[in-house]
Amino acid sequence: MPESFLPFSHGLYAETARPAVATPPLDGDTRTTVAIIGGGYTGLSTALHLAERGVDALVLEAEEPGFGASGRNGGQVNPGVYNDPDTVIADLGPEAGRRLLDFSGAAPDLVFDLIRRHGIACEAEQTGTLRAAYHANKLASVRSLLAQLERSGSPARWMDAAALAEATGTTRYVGGIIYPQGGKLNPLSYARGLAEAAIGAGARVHGGSPATAIMRHGAGWR
Repeated sequence: MPESFLPFSHGLYAETARPAVATPPLDGDTRTTVAIIGGGYTGLSTALHLAERGVDALVLEAEEPGFGASGRNGGQVNPGVYNDPDTVIADLGPEAGRRLLDFSGAAPDLVFDLIRRHGIACEAEQTGTLRAAYHANKLASVRSLLAQLERSGSPARWMDAAALAEATGTTRYVGGIIYPQGGKLNPLSYARGLAEAAIGAGARVHGGSPATAIMRHGAGWR
């Protein structure tokens, strides 16, 4: 495997991302109300939200915040889940299915709100994301998806070939859907910004601190 694709390389993101915040290794014994293993988006966002509520939170990250998939993904902020809305409702039932659709559909708004509130410099733009058909025989399935999205209350809307050509600069697409709440960002910068925001709110974030074991210790855990 070429060196540039080894797991420790973030490629272009490492060249363009904001500087990493200091996250020194955990040194010695410490206590915390909530210990979070992993400094990706989930762990860092959890630490931030707990700290904002006055809960003592500590993150243990084996490498550095955003080292894994959080810092090396495509940078797309997409709403929804992989399955179509009708499938979600059929699988989970109307109540739980609706909750999942509402939650996942609003996820980009949560991301961009965090970015604005904490001033995270990560090249974020909430300009929408597209799901486009490149051939006429794909139009029926995309229109079916739009109908499901509309029934679920999504703000998604249709774009014809002309509108897609103006938006993308290519005439390749024959029709599609725009999710206006979606967008893009620099994923490594976003992870680093979440780490800084969590620390600023009072959480402790330790890089170079792999969790090697977990065991019961009285009423708590070690």
